[in-house]
Amino acid sequence: MEALTVDQFGRIEIPENIRQQLGINQETKLSLKIENGELILKPLQPEVETYYDGEILVFKAEPIVNTEKIIDDLRTERINELISW
Repeated sequence: MEALTVDQFGRIEIPENIRQQLGINQETKLSLKIENGELILKPLQPEVETYYDGEILVFKAEPIVNTEKIIDDLRTERINELISW
């Protein structure tokens, strides 16, 4: 659990490693609710743009996670599988 401080304007800073894990940047909108006396922040999912390109339905949206990390993890996993043969 991270300890955060509220500044004089009621702002908190979400640590960088958590922002990266959740794909949060300066344009991300968050929902805030109070549940059992706790604040719960969740990133709002951006609207997904959909349209047809000819006969193909296209979904246009930004990834909500760090795709480079996922690709690196999968690459490492695959290399380890190949080495273990």
